[in-house]
Formats: sequence, structure tokens, C-alpha cells
Amino acid sequence: MTSRILPPFQLQVRFSRNPRNARAMMRELTGYHVDPELAWVIEQKTMTQSEYRAFERDFTQPQHWIMPLNSRPTHCIRVVAPRMPTLYVRAEGANYARLVGLAVEES
Repeated sequence: MTSRILPPFQLQVRFSRNPRNARAMMRELTGYHVDPELAWVIEQKTMTQSEYRAFERDFTQPQHWIMPLNSRPTHCIRVVAPRMPTLYVRAEGANYARLVGLAVEES
């Protein structure tokens, strides 16, 4: 996994709250009306497909790279991997992906 600090930019993201995994996130985002939120994207994590799949299987696992985000509640991290949907992650005081979502144009 590689990290890159981005020039902060705002993006409309539809977040799923406390999803267990990617399937639960997609079920919430497609099955219910979820209003988009304006989030500041400040960092990008580029993962291999295997790292991404391990991450999306259980969003509740503690992640060391999420910890620095705790002091900034409206900031999020963009998570990318080849041929996988781009995820946006917010911690909101946790050490795991408490909110995970998709950009409005991608959902």
C-alpha cells in the first residue's frame, strides 16, 4: 500500500455508516436514500487488489493508516486499487473505517 497526501478538494460522497463490509455498504447505498455529504479528500491510499479485497471484507478491523484522520471529522481518505471501485473512508473518532462511501458520480 502506498500513501499520497493530496491537495485538499471537496467531493460529494454518499457514506454508509458502520458497514461491516463492502456488501453491507452497497446494500445500504442502493437500498435506501442516503443523502450525499460534502467531504474534504486529503489523502489517497493505493492498494493492490489483494490488499483492497482484504480491507473491503471487514471494515471494522483496526487500520493504522486511519488513526491520523481522527482529529479531522470532515476529512476522508480515498482508497483506490486497479479495477476496483474507489472508496472514501472517514474515521469519526475510531481506528477503523466507521463511514465508507462512494462519490456521487460513482454510486
